[in-house]
Amino acid sequence: MNEIVFGVHPVREVLRRGARRCRELFVSRSTKDASIKEVLALARGARVEVKFVGKDEIEQMAPGGNHQGIAIVTEEFPLYVLEEALGGNSGKLWLGLDQITDPHNLGAILRNAACFGAGTVVVTERRSARPTPLVQKIASGAAEYIRIVEAINLNQSIRKLKDAGFWVYGAAAEGKPLPEVRLNDPAFLIIGAEGTGIRRRTRELCDELVSIPQAPGAVSSLNASCASAVLLFWASQQLGLAGSVDRQAD
Repeated sequence: MNEIVFGVHPVREVLRRGARRCRELFVSRSTKDASIKEVLALARGARVEVKFVGKDEIEQMAPGGNHQGIAIVTEEFPLYVLEEALGGNSGKLWLGLDQITDPHNLGAILRNAACFGAGTVVVTERRSARPTPLVQKIASGAAEYIRIVEAINLNQSIRKLKDAGFWVYGAAAEGKPLPEVRLNDPAFLIIGAEGTGIRRRTRELCDELVSIPQAPGAVSSLNASCASAVLLFWASQQLGLAGSVDRQAD
């Protein structure tokens, strides 16, 4: 199946990554974004047909989205099963999302994961946002460098990851403060939704619960995407991944 990816950064990274077959690139005749030249060069290098159209046509392709005058018809974003992602070089750091349903949170988390070297993100088949074109736009192209595993059951996936040698860490308010935790690798870091957090049974499967130290005050928690940035930066420091973007998703 095909989907329409929109926005300069997501379209550029789809073309640069080259992991998905692209059909047609649509560019608004009225766009003045200087980055379009680079995208056009990538499209021509990949022999993707380019069509210059009116802004209204792109509006119809990306209704309600900040398309920036550009959209591409490409293969649907690939989803993996756990066994596929475990094959080959699976990396030191994976991220698990427990009931993250807000697409804006998911997009921001994928961008954080790419920035801090977590090349695989596990989401659940139900009660989870999916990597839609909107999510890919929010991720600003970073989604192209992430393997997303869609799990039927998160707890079953945790057991399989443990069998494969992973240590499992869950983010929870009652957990041990980050500075007091020594992370083992490979590590599977789980983040839950704001308010509810990760589910009870999932917590019980964790090797350790960790928390973000906060200054006393009225704000009691961070939203999922902000928490993921702090947790992933901490994990990347612990595992020696800081300062590098994981571009080895395959």
